Amino acid sequence: MVPGMNLPRQSPTDLDPNLPHVDLGPQLNTIFWLLTCMALGFLVLRVFCKFLRGRYLWWDDYVLIAAWISLATSAATTSACVTLDYGKHIYDMNPETITEMSFIAVFAGFFSVLAAALSKTSFALTLIRLSHGWLKITICVIMVTVNIALGSALISMWTKCTPVRKIWDHGIEGSCVPGEVIVKWYQFTAGYSGIMDVILAFIPWPLMWKITMDRREKIGVAIAMSMGVVAGVTSFVKMAMLPNLTGDPTETVAVTIWGAAEGAITIMAASIPVLRMLFRVNDPPVPARFSTFDENRMSKAINLQALDTSTANLNGNASSFGCTSPLPPPVPPKDYIVK
Repeated sequence: MVPGMNLPRQSPTDLDPNLPHVDLGPQLNTIFWLLTCMALGFLVLRVFCKFLRGRYLWWDDYVLIAAWISLATSAATTSACVTLDYGKHIYDMNPETITEMSFIAVFAGFFSVLAAALSKTSFALTLIRLSHGWLKITICVIMVTVNIALGSALISMWTKCTPVRKIWDHGIEGSCVPGEVIVKWYQFTAGYSGIMDVILAFIPWPLMWKITMDRREKIGVAIAMSMGVVAGVTSFVKMAMLPNLTGDPTETVAVTIWGAAEGAITIMAASIPVLRMLFRVNDPPVPARFSTFDENRMSKAINLQALDTSTANLNGNASSFGCTSPLPPPVPPKDYIVK
C-alpha cells in the first residue's frame, strides 16, 4: 500500500454510469493473510528445529520474529482499510471514511516496509555469523546500507507533508513533497534492496564448503539459502509498478500485495535452510558444524576440559601405584588456548 494516497473526493451525482465497479478488498485480504500464515509456518518450524537440535535462539532468530510481527501488523491494518472500502474505485468509496482509511494505510505501508527490512537484516546476520574476513565486511556493508535505504523510506512516510496530518487528510492546508519525487525515491529503495537481495542470495555458496556435511547436502542448503532471489524479484516488480499509480486505490492493491510478498518470502527463505533436518529420514539429526567464532571458542573450551580430566585421571592412577609426586599436566597445543 502506498501511504498517504491523494484520494480526490467525487460526488455520486458526477459519476459516469458506465464506470466499472470492482472490489479487490476480499482478494487482497486473502492473499495478504495467506502470505502471513505461510511465513508464520516456516518461522515456527525454524524455531522448532533449532530447539530439537539443542540449539538456542540467536539474534537472527529474534530479528526474524520481529519481522513476522511487523508483517502481521501490516496485514491487520490492511484488513482494517478493506473494511473502510479500500480495494474499491475512489468513486465507490464512502467519502466520510476516506481520511480514516488513509490514516490507517500509513501504518499498513510502514509495517510492510519494516517487515522487509527486518527480514533482510535477519538473513544478513545469519551470513555474518558464518563468514570471516572481507566477506563478513561486505555483508555488514550491505546490511547497513539496505537498512539506511529502507529506513529513509519509512521516515519519509511520516515527514513528506507539513503538517503531518496532511499525509492522510488532503482537505487541510499545508504542503507536501511532490508525488513524483516520492515515487522515484521509493523506486530507488526498492531497486537497491532487490539488488542486495540477489547478492546476498549467492553469498552462501562459498560458505557451504566450510560445513561438515556431504556434498549433496551442501548444494541443497546453498540452493535453499539462495531463495532470497525471489524476494529480490518482488522488489523489482514493485519498483516497476510504482510509476503507473494515478491515485486510485484499486491500482495500489497490486503494490500492496507485492510489498507483503517481499517480507513474507524473505522470512520463508531465511527459514528454509534450518528445516533440512526434517528431511533426514535414515540418518540421525546431527547438527552441521559451522566455522563460527562462538563455536570455535566452545570447541577449544571443551578440549581444555578434556585435557584437565585426563591429567586428573593420570594423577589418580599414579597415586594408586605408590607415586607421591603428581604427573605434570600435558601442555595443550597453541590452537586450543582460549584467549
